[in-house]
Amino acid sequence: MPKASCRVRSLVSVLLLVAAPVPAFTQEGGTAKAEHAQIGVGTESVAGDRTRHPDAQWFPDAGLGLFIHWGLSSVRAMNISWPMIPGRALAAKRIESAEERERIVRERDYNLDGKGPAITPNDYWSMAKDFDPKAYDPDKWLAAAREAGFTYAVLTTKHHEGFTMWPSAFGDFGARTHLDGRDLVRPFVEACRRHGLKVGFYFSGPDWYFDRDYMSFLYGRARQNNPELPSLGPDLLPRRSEKSAEEIAKHQAEYAALVKGQIEELLTRYGKVDVLWFDGRPAIPRGQDPISIERIRELQPGIVINPRLHGHGDYVTAERTLAEKDRPERGTWAEYCNTWTRSWAHEALPFRAPGFVLGQLAHARSWGFNYLLGVGPMASGEMTPAVYDNMAVVRDWMKANGASVVGARPLPEGESASVYATASGDVRYLFAVPRFKDGYGYVEDQLPAEDVTLTLTGAGQPRSVTLLATGKPVEFRYADGVLSVPLPAARRTPLVDVVAVALARD
Repeated sequence: MPKASCRVRSLVSVLLLVAAPVPAFTQEGGTAKAEHAQIGVGTESVAGDRTRHPDAQWFPDAGLGLFIHWGLSSVRAMNISWPMIPGRALAAKRIESAEERERIVRERDYNLDGKGPAITPNDYWSMAKDFDPKAYDPDKWLAAAREAGFTYAVLTTKHHEGFTMWPSAFGDFGARTHLDGRDLVRPFVEACRRHGLKVGFYFSGPDWYFDRDYMSFLYGRARQNNPELPSLGPDLLPRRSEKSAEEIAKHQAEYAALVKGQIEELLTRYGKVDVLWFDGRPAIPRGQDPISIERIRELQPGIVINPRLHGHGDYVTAERTLAEKDRPERGTWAEYCNTWTRSWAHEALPFRAPGFVLGQLAHARSWGFNYLLGVGPMASGEMTPAVYDNMAVVRDWMKANGASVVGARPLPEGESASVYATASGDVRYLFAVPRFKDGYGYVEDQLPAEDVTLTLTGAGQPRSVTLLATGKPVEFRYADGVLSVPLPAARRTPLVDVVAVALARD
């Protein structure tokens, strides 16, 4: 490959790897930003012509969605796709010694733990031969989700690993080649419809299997911090040759055709699709989207599209953390996603405390976000009992408190609260959220309930103030336009307690 072409490709790679600083309170948000940079997810915006189709107007009031990450990683119960990309330790460490760099490359010790690679890309993809979900029953998943108050569900039809969960005619890695043509997407769609959930498809623009001979599998920030390290192939060995400019151009054209063909299959095989959840761009030149938003709407007029392929869409997304900078402008559609454990896929990890998860739901809704909560099925196609146990807690809470988050929106202009709060008609909902030692939200890190005073300013005179779950009144004071509601610890639960304020009618 000519040196000029090498420099251009390297410069593009570096530009795609610039990411925001890590928040001080948790590394989860910073990790998400670094991963986004690597897959080409950048600054998002909402298109000025956000869909006005009547079939899409459910979205801002949806409240709670289920995010289902499933793929080859379930065979070994590891996180999806990213384990094949080593080098996170090198993202924060500059290796000055040539001898140490040589050792790292020789031993493939890019995680600096002395163990070598946990899994190479080729090892990861070999799990396809063992992926055979004989107990797959999305009806059971989605029946429980519906009871728990979820209103839509999003399934990974293809993650960065490149394995298609339906028998795609495009590419040679997926259900067509490894599951005898079995379609895992259709049963999900049918179960969503049976239980009244909106249908969402996650689709990764990056396809590391298709791109395996052209990309480096070293974590992006590691190479940015240590540019002397080599480009790594799918065995995590240095690449010994480089592709020509002509080979790259041909590959990029085939890549774009693959992505376009697969998306069009998803939008034409399964009837109405409600959400298209992109996650990054294929490694093709900027400005060359493999499929236009106009083409997507031609195939699915009522669909809602996120902005992670085109840079703009019908709503903005936030992941892992919600900071003040993420708060959308009033009226902007938005969605916040996080995981029920700390992994997107199925791993043997503890679940976050129900009070933490419900607190994130309250936070999200108070800012106008839907909350897309992630779980992962096992390789068998079953969910673990812990998924259903935790859904049952959410179910019971939603039965008593669902009006505060589904269909409720942020406080109107001119109103404010000392806590997360939502509004629906002439009712205001104030959330008393439990506190945790850190941002991970495990049960053992939940702090004891304390006496709190919730305040609401600018809403007007209340006619009643009650605990939403019980309907029982709570004491309050109203003076000079400020409502104060003392809520003693004795009346609080380990979950989120909701105070309903019914305003006096004019």
